[in-house]
Amino acid sequence: MSAPAAGSGGAPGRAAAGPPTWAPGETWRIVLSMTLICAAGAAILGGVYLGTERYAEASRQRNERAAVTELLSLGSDATVKEIRQFLSPARDAVIYRTGEAGADAGGNGTAEGAARAPREFVFALDGTLLRSGEIASANAGEKGLHPLGRIFVASRDGAPAGFVVEGEARGYKNRIRFFVALDREWRIAGVRVVEHEEDPGLGAEVATDWFQGQYVGRDLDGAANLDVTKDPMPEDWRDALRRRGTADDPAWTERYGPLRSRESDRPIYAVTGATISSRALTDGVRATILHFRRRWELLEPYLRAAGEGA
Repeated sequence: MSAPAAGSGGAPGRAAAGPPTWAPGETWRIVLSMTLICAAGAAILGGVYLGTERYAEASRQRNERAAVTELLSLGSDATVKEIRQFLSPARDAVIYRTGEAGADAGGNGTAEGAARAPREFVFALDGTLLRSGEIASANAGEKGLHPLGRIFVASRDGAPAGFVVEGEARGYKNRIRFFVALDREWRIAGVRVVEHEEDPGLGAEVATDWFQGQYVGRDLDGAANLDVTKDPMPEDWRDALRRRGTADDPAWTERYGPLRSRESDRPIYAVTGATISSRALTDGVRATILHFRRRWELLEPYLRAAGEGA
């Protein structure tokens, strides 16, 4: 047989390279190594999560308490009671649970709240009270229950100081979770977006003070008719909202009261390019207030009879 011709691609004295071959034992060693690496990574990530989860939860609770305090302009003499709302697994009853301990405006437990055991009130969908009484823990048996948000009831010297209601709406990208504050005259005292994933510069603008300030001061009738407009916001109103900040200020009200009166019956001005997010929050605020009004009218007499009222 003659030698391969030059340029034919072959190399004298060298066999053509074939696919690599693996011994069965080598394959299993690679599989075992990858499995151990993945398991170690999962264990490390799980440990980090468990080690930081309670701190993240504590931080979230502090931030929420601070939001409640700011929205209602509460002082150190105010107390805040938390009520959790659930839909039963069969979706045929609404469950209300009072917090395990009362908390003042700063989130510290009070002697009154600590001495009172949590209670549960269960209503049929038609408003009939099915049962009520003390429970071992406000968090007991939550598996299978469908959360409906929370109510924070503030009181000062035994008198109601306002409410903050948790709500949720579907935004452009994901859910928008927010708080709506109502003063004791049932006017909107503030709105605060506490969680969202909207786009910066667009839908995320619904979490700014100037946008949320549009809801402040509207009564229940105004809240029931909340709508959104794509019309541009008047510059004098935009400037006033940017100067307002996060809490109502008597000096601001004195200066810009006429503007607020002018705008009180007008729709909410949508963020330019983010009408879906603007409408989602507005619809959510309206629905949250109306649902809370009906629930509170049903629940409040029983809370008061059990010594849990504001």
